[in-house]
Amino acid sequence: MRNSKFGIAALTAALATACATTPPPPAPTEEVRQETGEELFEKGMQAIASENWEAAKEALALATERDPSLANAFYNLGHVHEKLGELAAAQAAYEGALRADPNHKGAILNLGRVYRLRGRLAEAAELYEKALESNEFDVDYLNNLSVIYRLQKRYAEAEAALRKLLSRTPKNPDAYKNLGLIYFDQGNLRLAEFVLVEARKLDPEDAGIYNNLGMIALRGGDRRRALGYFQQAVQLDPDCYSCHMNVGSIALAFRDYQAASDSFARAAELEPNRYEPHLMHAFALEGLKDGEAAAQAYERVLALRENEPEAIYGLAELYASQLNQLEKAKEYFERYLALGSDLPRTEKARVRLQLVEGRIAAGAEEAARLAREEEERRKERERRAAAGQEGSLEDLDFIPEGMEEGDDEGFDEAGEFGEEDLEGDAGFEGEAEEAFDGAGEEDAELEN
Repeated sequence: MRNSKFGIAALTAALATACATTPPPPAPTEEVRQETGEELFEKGMQAIASENWEAAKEALALATERDPSLANAFYNLGHVHEKLGELAAAQAAYEGALRADPNHKGAILNLGRVYRLRGRLAEAAELYEKALESNEFDVDYLNNLSVIYRLQKRYAEAEAALRKLLSRTPKNPDAYKNLGLIYFDQGNLRLAEFVLVEARKLDPEDAGIYNNLGMIALRGGDRRRALGYFQQAVQLDPDCYSCHMNVGSIALAFRDYQAASDSFARAAELEPNRYEPHLMHAFALEGLKDGEAAAQAYERVLALRENEPEAIYGLAELYASQLNQLEKAKEYFERYLALGSDLPRTEKARVRLQLVEGRIAAGAEEAARLAREEEERRKERERRAAAGQEGSLEDLDFIPEGMEEGDDEGFDEAGEFGEEDLEGDAGFEGEAEEAFDGAGEEDAELEN
């Protein structure tokens, strides 16, 4: 009996031990699979198609990390960065595309444009020169290189590049446009006009040709004819950046600030990554007495071009006119003076800085008195300087070519915004980009 009890106890202990050392098997888990570079690239392209730029940027950036050989992922990532106004990041993306594929033409052309927008002309020239080593007669590279040479004032080399292009493609209107601007920059207006008339024969619907003819008329002092050419260019191409800039420039000279503001605002919509339309828009907004909007435009300029003197000085003057912003005015005047002593407003900035410091020291009451006195002086200057000069662009009718009429009274010298043509791949859905200083690029389709 005792042995039976021991047997039952031993059996029970053995069963308990077996249960304790044999746990149930764990539930099966699914392995998480990482998306491939190609899959992320496709996701990025879908986001681009729906204009979800942040999602596209995230997906394409991750695609380039997963597979650095995906040249088109870098290329389209560059497009997205440009769309978002992130030029430094766009440059890095296009450079990544060229590491993956050194002959990627779209990346070469777009990188060249970004270099130009960032003022890195030497790097742009080197890029196109290297590209031409393997294809010395490439129309796009030669046109683009001529633009960069012209901006560097290397006029003989710019002309040589275009003549090389024309030796193979003699009916290229863009080459004639660029050649005309080379002569224009050197002051040879008659030869510039002759070349542009030849370009017009090849492509009578090219808005850029009329824009550049308007520049020649403007340089020659015929503002009526210039305005007519610029307006004709806008009619041919409502998205012509340079044309809107030039219409706005004449409007600003004529003190039609509303027309100038409208033209520069449109130009800024067309080329949001260029600082010039925002700067000119700020000038027009100041003319409209909209200081808040002008300050925003100046700030946009500085976001694109950190040390642009005119924007810094413009903000300094705007803040100097506001008693509660005198410290900011002091900061911007000091920032302007720190840029160097060879700037055109250096002496005026020193005087204005002393006045602002005096206002700060004098306190609110004295500052108010000084402000009133200065406002009275300003109004008196305006009454003397602007008497009889107010007007509208509607007063300037287009005089057809061949008619003679003297210059209009009451104009200041208008700015000149030329249009060159850079050919090639550079953007979304083939949209053409007309550029300040004549540099316009045709955009390439996205790469799949």
